[in-house]
Amino acid sequence: MAEQPLGKHVGDPGKRRRAAILKGVIAVLLLVAVGCGGYVLYMHHLDQKGAEEMSATGKPATKVESKNDELPDNPIDFAPLVQENADIYAWLYIPGTDINTPLLQSSVDDLFYLNHDKDGKYDPYGAAFSQMANARDFSDPVTVIYGHVNRRMFHNLHYFEDADFFNENTEFFIYTPGHILKYKIVSAYQYDNRHILNSFNFADPAVRQEYFNTVCNPDALLKNVREGVSLDADSKIVQLSTCVLDKSQRSNSRYIVSGVLVNDQETK
Repeated sequence: MAEQPLGKHVGDPGKRRRAAILKGVIAVLLLVAVGCGGYVLYMHHLDQKGAEEMSATGKPATKVESKNDELPDNPIDFAPLVQENADIYAWLYIPGTDINTPLLQSSVDDLFYLNHDKDGKYDPYGAAFSQMANARDFSDPVTVIYGHVNRRMFHNLHYFEDADFFNENTEFFIYTPGHILKYKIVSAYQYDNRHILNSFNFADPAVRQEYFNTVCNPDALLKNVREGVSLDADSKIVQLSTCVLDKSQRSNSRYIVSGVLVNDQETK
């Protein structure tokens, strides 16, 4: 066997193998870090773009006047919206928040718009939506509208955590074909993670009234309540539901802004 030249040594194959593995692991970690950073930037871009689009959407009139004894035009032109997506059935506008968005309801999958946009395309930020348990004409005693806590959807519901903002902003509006529905905001509060429509039998007047009492006086540390507002057997409320801002509580809490119907103006 030939001798190795002086000053040169045969490397440890195991050591070389470990070094190669370490380099591979580092390369993978770098790729993951770059990928995660790109994903975060992409999600932030979507968030900002959606918020800008919603903010730029013209604010609809909250009251319209009739002419010549004819019904006034609806501020929302639903024909092109429904042509674009038949699941669009209403429009939500909350003055002071930049929340100005269509409402959707899938007839086949209650959670479809949890991760699809108003065009029905996949989007992790989703859309504002209700579920099939609720009628599309808001005739139920309790209607729940869901939206993610991002700036495109319901992030700004958390403005109502501020007492001054809550006191100064008292209404939201829902538009449907033929109607402008005006809601007075009753309360805004942190709630548990129960599915409201599945947890209460609102057909039972006693259950409904007990729930309404909770809406008017929620058992929560984080809450704002409108003084002098009461709900009775004929009340119809809409609850806007999103995640809490504290990520550590998202598995067991929701943030809800509740409004009671106070006016229904007919339109064309």
